[in-house]
Amino acid sequence: MPKQRARRRIRLAALATGVSSAVLFLSAWFQAPALYNGPGWQIETSAGIHSLAPDEYTIVFADTTARTKLTPYLTGPAAQVQAVTGVPVTVTTTIDTTPTTNCPPRHRIVVHYTYRPLGSPGYSQALPCYNTADGSAWGGHVLIDTEYWTVPAWFSTNATVNEAMRRNAVTHELGHLVGLDHPNTDLDGDGTAEPYECVTDGGIRPVMCSPNGGYTTASGGGKYTDADLNGLRQLAANYGR
Repeated sequence: MPKQRARRRIRLAALATGVSSAVLFLSAWFQAPALYNGPGWQIETSAGIHSLAPDEYTIVFADTTARTKLTPYLTGPAAQVQAVTGVPVTVTTTIDTTPTTNCPPRHRIVVHYTYRPLGSPGYSQALPCYNTADGSAWGGHVLIDTEYWTVPAWFSTNATVNEAMRRNAVTHELGHLVGLDHPNTDLDGDGTAEPYECVTDGGIRPVMCSPNGGYTTASGGGKYTDADLNGLRQLAANYGR
């Protein structure tokens, strides 16, 4: 399967013009190679994703329950992705019954509201697909654990924090479908990138940090942090490189 490779391209062009003398113009341009990680962000190359294509991605739902429950949690992060990348990301009312074993049509993200998709309490799942021709994010499936709502105080005994973390969980899984991976890194030098071991900005871990990160205030929950946004920008910049 063809995969996108980082490459460097240099073009030289010359123009000769003049009446009594020739003037030579030399112009050159350089396109920086693709990047796949930076402080607090990591692109999901392990899933075959290297970039985010410029044409529209649509968020659809596996059933009406998922649509009713999760639409409010998706509009904010979808708008953030669009704002920082220029790539349209639209939350629709469409129902798509593509099974989770198959990739949906190109640039569709199918959202499911389901009990323990990984078989363990409190874990949601992302099933990203990628375009084998150019390594861009294709779409795929997001499976959100219903227990975030049905188990009281799943994340915290503080209702505000609990709701913020629900929003962060949905935002996190959407991030995987557009090409972001966990940015955990070995900060303590023990040779292992452990859970929650991510760089912070003002004490805030990236929302893509595993198993979770992000803001925990009512106004901040469900938003990509500056580190996450830098990764999204790079995904868009990588397209075609």
